[in-house]
Order: sequence, then C-alpha cells, then structure tokens
Amino acid sequence: MSLMQLINAIAICFLLSGAATATDIYKEATQYPTRPVDAAYFGVHMHRIIVLPHERAIPTAWPTAAFGSLRLWDTVTRWGNIAPKAGVWEFDRMDTFVNTGLQNNAEILYTLGSTPQWASARPQEKCPYGFGCGAEPVRLAHWEEYVRRVVQRYGNRIAAYELWNEPKFSDFSRDVGKQGFFTGSVKDMVDMAAAARKIINESAPGTKLCTPGFVNGPDRLERFLAEGGAKHVQAICYHFYAEGSEHFINQVREVRAIMARQQVENLPLWNTETGVDTLLPTDPPSGIAERTREAAVDRLLQLLILGAATGMERFYYYAWDNSRSGMVSAFGQPLDGLDKLKRVQNWMLNSTFSGCTSYSDVISCIANNKGDKYMYVWATKPTITSLKIPQGFKIAAFDKMSNVDGRWNLKSIGNGSPLPLDSTPIRISLSLK
Repeated sequence: MSLMQLINAIAICFLLSGAATATDIYKEATQYPTRPVDAAYFGVHMHRIIVLPHERAIPTAWPTAAFGSLRLWDTVTRWGNIAPKAGVWEFDRMDTFVNTGLQNNAEILYTLGSTPQWASARPQEKCPYGFGCGAEPVRLAHWEEYVRRVVQRYGNRIAAYELWNEPKFSDFSRDVGKQGFFTGSVKDMVDMAAAARKIINESAPGTKLCTPGFVNGPDRLERFLAEGGAKHVQAICYHFYAEGSEHFINQVREVRAIMARQQVENLPLWNTETGVDTLLPTDPPSGIAERTREAAVDRLLQLLILGAATGMERFYYYAWDNSRSGMVSAFGQPLDGLDKLKRVQNWMLNSTFSGCTSYSDVISCIANNKGDKYMYVWATKPTITSLKIPQGFKIAAFDKMSNVDGRWNLKSIGNGSPLPLDSTPIRISLSLK
C-alpha cells in the first residue's frame, strides 16, 4: 500500500468512526423523564377576552381546543396598566381574564413587571410600551406593593407567577443601550425575585414563582440563577422560539445543561411563549416565521410534540387570536390549521413520550397512551422513506391530517413500504408482531 493509499484509508476510517459515534441530538434531548400530557401542558395566550375601545374586533371566545393553562401577557394587565398612577389600582380587566380562565378550568400564569413610568428608575427611557417600563423600579418598595396587592387579591387562584418578560441585562455588553422589556442589572432582578418570593410565601403559600421568561439568551438565565435567583424560584421559564425542530432541540439542550450546572435540574421546565408567524408577502425573511400558513402551523405542531417529548410541563402557544400566528380572526372565524391543532392535541392528551430519534431527514417520537403504542413522524423536507419501527412491533394504522382531516388506508401502505412524508406530523399506531 502506498503512503497516499494509507492516508486515504485512515481518513475513511476516521469518517466512518465519526459517523458511527455522531450524537443524535433528538435522542439526547428526550432522555429526561416525562409524564402523561394533560390539558395543563397546552397553554395559551389570548389578547381580546375584553376588546379595547379602539379595536375593530369582537371579544374572543374561549378556545375550542384543549387548553388548560392561560398566560397573562399582552393582555393589558401589566403593572403599568393596573397601576397607571401612584396610589391608583385598576383590576377590572385583569379580574375578567383571571375569572374567564378559571371558569374554563385553566390554570393562570401571571407575568409580573413592566414598570409604570411614575415608578421607573429611568422614566424617559424608551421601552416596548412607551417610556420607563423596561427599567427596574426606582424604589423596591414600589415593586413590593405591586406584588403584594396582586397576590393578596388573587391568592391561589393564580397558580404561578413569571418574574418578568424577556429581560435584557445592563451587565451584558450586548444589551447595553438596547431597548427591551427589562434593562436593569442581574442584581436588580434577583432582588425583585427575593421580594416576590417572600410576599407569595406570606399571602399565597404553595404558589410557584418562575424565573423570568428569557429568550435568545440562555446565558442570561444562567447568570440569574448563579447570582442568587435559583433559591427563589420553583420553575424554569424560557421562550423557545425556533427556526425549526433542530433549533428548538438545541435550545432545550442548552437550557437543560444550565439547569444541571446550577443544580436546579429537578425543577419543572416551562416553555412560556412560542408561536410561529406567517409572513406577509412584503415582509423580509425571518427564521422564526414561515412564508405560508400551512408551514407555520406544521412547525408549531412539531414543536408541541417535541416539547412534551423533552419533558416540558407547560407549552404556552402565542397566541390564539393573534393576527400573525392565531387560530381565530379578530371576528372569531376559525383560520386554516385549527383542525390540525385540535387533532394533534387530542392525539397527545394522556400520552407519555419515551424518546425521539432522527434519521434521513425524518424525526420520529415514540409515545404510549393507555396501553397503546404510537409513533409521531414528520420530515424536514418532503421525502419517501421506509420507517424504523421499534423492534417487536408492526404498523397497525396511520393517522394523517389534511385539509379535510383525511385518514390513510392501511391497505395502501404495508409494513416496510416506502412512505411519503412532509412537514405535517402523522401518527402511526403500532401493534405487537
């Protein structure tokens, strides 16, 4: 053998070895214990349970899909909304949102924060809702009064509090000078967490306090936990907006690794905000949005399945009546994709997921439901392939969603036959051989 032949042989062996040992990120991310999917896993946001005077819309009816959790955000129930002036408290709108959720058997998650301008440490700083709302309060006592009034009013009718929405930190060089929902320091946020936890313990013991809902910044989550936040929270919250299944899974892996390093791996992981917008023809490209409604809905369904498979306890979809990512219009008409969402929710209810794998552009997740075994399968691009069926099982039936909620005929596709797949998840019933 010549030197060049030897080098080529070594290179081939190295490549084959690398391929054999490559990590299946889907398998790795779904190794965590899961529990049966219940209605509370399916969280929702709703903007218009009450219509504002300027809105051309009707009040949004409670969803026909199986949602058992409601997050109050973009509901005009922020701190700045319920305390527009010092000493003035206006709870009527929030009362309606809380009562509507409870009347429909939904647990309430309330996102704290968004400082009123009168209480802001930087009242002239621009923020997403005007001025001052991204700053920490000028006095911690303002925060304490706000939290105390909310907690004492609602008690255990609010099941959990999220500390803030999508904070940035002045301690991070990339955040300095940037507008955001929060622009104070990590210490400011930890101090508010400590104060909120104390008040909740006094007035609504047993109610969870969740970390802020971080986005695009797992390092911010880690700093918050490492600098004292970990001892004040009972759940980890993150917003897993994703450019697709792989991006979603990699974010979960990052957050899980942080939880392990900060010794909070036993706390529940909640995805408190994720949606997939449909772009308008004039919109620039966006990785977390899709050009077509069908592709946007399919991606949402994929992420719902993966969330349960990775052991998340909550997945709050944003948002039921949103103009870009919703399932109903401002006037209550159902939009394309609603039937798909309801079908997947019905599939998933009472299911316990036991791992996912990826191969040849195919994502496959296994679940058990009341003694029956299923595979959830989709492809990252249209393909025709043979499925990898768990050992000892065979295909018993297929469920495939279409615009008319169609069902494939088992007789047309046998075990081992090539199967056409695309971005729409299908469910395959398995039986023992």
